[in-house]
Amino acid sequence: MSESDVSRSANFFAVGTLAVGLLLWVCGAFTFFSDHDVYPWYVKLLLLAAAFGIQLTARARPALAFGAICALLAIDAVWGPSLPLWIAMSDIVFLCAVRGPRTMRHFVVAVCAVFTLGLAVVGAVAGGVQIGVLAGLIGIAFLISPITYAQAVTAARRASEAEKTAAVSRAHAERTEALADERRSLSRELHDTVAGHVSAIAILSEAARDADDPAQIVDSIRGNSLAALRELRTMIDVLAADGDEKTTARWTSLEPLIAAADAVGSTVTAIGAADGLPRTVEAVFTRIAGEALANATKHAPGHEVSVVVETFGETARLTVRNQMSSQPSVAGRGVANMRVRAESIGGRADVGPDGREWVVIAEVPHG
Repeated sequence: MSESDVSRSANFFAVGTLAVGLLLWVCGAFTFFSDHDVYPWYVKLLLLAAAFGIQLTARARPALAFGAICALLAIDAVWGPSLPLWIAMSDIVFLCAVRGPRTMRHFVVAVCAVFTLGLAVVGAVAGGVQIGVLAGLIGIAFLISPITYAQAVTAARRASEAEKTAAVSRAHAERTEALADERRSLSRELHDTVAGHVSAIAILSEAARDADDPAQIVDSIRGNSLAALRELRTMIDVLAADGDEKTTARWTSLEPLIAAADAVGSTVTAIGAADGLPRTVEAVFTRIAGEALANATKHAPGHEVSVVVETFGETARLTVRNQMSSQPSVAGRGVANMRVRAESIGGRADVGPDGREWVVIAEVPHG
């Protein structure tokens, strides 16, 4: 039950108490002991109006309302006690236990407990055990029960607030993780596409300075430049799109990287192709093969490179091999990106030296 729900209930119960008081008046049950009803009609009306006003006050100032109703009950006890006032007292005790500060709640609980015990003792002394038990039950019904209900309402409200807080925290964590995943994805795209072409351009530019006829190298530089621009435009289109459209790399986009490898003296042999596989597999194999070709061009120019695509039942395998001119490191970002891309569609990638060769093997499901 929220604060607004409690406020609306307070108005409802105030009106309800007034209506019940009028009904009890008409029925001749205004006081607990009808044979001792000595109130004239205007006093009853005044008591009902006072109880109604105190109940309305309890919404904003529960401590004042509790003190006022206690005073009114003390006065009423001489000629009453009046049942409508006890009903109003029950409602005010509930509001104090729900809306009041911690100190006031403890005070109300203590007063109600002592008052209930006092009713039982006085009843037992004045009229015997039976009267004492009945008086104690009246105190429990009108004073203790509202407190226990208020505690249940408070506990439920706190649980609801805790659940909302936890939900907000989870949503924030999920949003943060989604943004982090998106940044990592963009980082992989930039590294595996633009960085590969730019790296090839740098290597080709170095080779062009010493070449007798740099025409082929210059053509390769131009091809990689155009390919890098296309990749950048594709990424810009994805970032500017309103929806969640995904672009996938095509196997034919490896041609500028193959040309760059050929231009620095490497011979690239391609067996099989990924363009007949599902688009997600083709995109993953294209990115992994592109990173492998860029690394071979950068770290082992002049050596043969083989790119092989095979299928075995429900599994597709990409293997890229090239001879090593030095012992490379396996801790680079490109190697990590290869593994992440393969794992993103349920596969795996193994990258590392095999004798004098550097081997990249990626296996993914394609069924």
